[in-house]
Amino acid sequence: MWSEPEGARPGQRSCDGRAPILSTHMLTKQFGSLRAVDGLDMEVCRGDVFGFLGPNGAGKTTVIRLVLGLIHPTAGYAELAGHRVPGELQGALRHVGGFVDDPTFYPLMSARRNLRLLGSMTGPVSEERIDEVLEIVALRDRADDKVGGFSHGMKQRLGIAQALLHSPDLIVLDEPTSGLDPRGMKDVRELIRDLGAAGTTVFLSSHLLHEVEQVCTRAVIINKGRVVVQGPVSELRPQNDAVKVLTGDQGRAADVLRGQFGDGGVKEDEEYLVVTADQEAVPEMVRRLVEDGVDVRAVVPAREQGLEDFFLELTGTDGTSEQSHGRPRRGIARLLSRGRR
Repeated sequence: MWSEPEGARPGQRSCDGRAPILSTHMLTKQFGSLRAVDGLDMEVCRGDVFGFLGPNGAGKTTVIRLVLGLIHPTAGYAELAGHRVPGELQGALRHVGGFVDDPTFYPLMSARRNLRLLGSMTGPVSEERIDEVLEIVALRDRADDKVGGFSHGMKQRLGIAQALLHSPDLIVLDEPTSGLDPRGMKDVRELIRDLGAAGTTVFLSSHLLHEVEQVCTRAVIINKGRVVVQGPVSELRPQNDAVKVLTGDQGRAADVLRGQFGDGGVKEDEEYLVVTADQEAVPEMVRRLVEDGVDVRAVVPAREQGLEDFFLELTGTDGTSEQSHGRPRRGIARLLSRGRR
């Protein structure tokens, strides 16, 4: 049975004056003895391309199902465009489009006919709007082809077209590049970037670290159903003063550096040594290494390690990366703004 947490109330926790389009408040889901979502608090601001990041099994898809009203929470609630879920689901869903897992279509129907049929289930949709969303996702020239002959990447883009049909305030995409080849991954990522640049708020669930870095403006990292950290992607970096050092003799370098910074100030990270030191200590560190006959090949500030290192540091898991072409889509801002009229 769902229950609202005591004292829970909406609040602008991270939007800096911008209106939140989606927020969760102590959102919790229990499956028997498993707590898949555990008191989740997060906020998606209007205009964000928001990364929902976590290792496989972190509870991401469960959260999306809760937000879309596909399952009921054990406790807490979500708020979507001012409507509480559960409780005001019908009003909330008028503001959202997207898909959970892979989008599904009728394989013997054309892309256009699929959009016409599926779009009519939630309200009237014009042929002009169908043409517009097909243009946005670069499928206009395949509009009358049967979807059964589409590649997985084309079906993902058609799913985004379906999500855009009624010009929602928020697009929710659950692992939209999953199972795609590098070309398909790049196509979808470019499309998401274009949507964000055109002002569409996108909620992107992903376990791919560099995907979030490439396309998102803000992100939350969750693990075991809990928020670990959230904020601008540019700030999701290790905050300690440290540098990574690569030399021609890492064993000897470690001895020299431990003499300067102590045993606890030097750690190994694959082929690098990680030294706890601020930037002012770096010149002296390099001088000591050179004086001791150690060739210094690289010194990298820890904050440039990126989101992957931060993710691993916070969750203690291995963040899987995949490598990710497509033609650019022109006029997306114009097409999207026309759809909102």
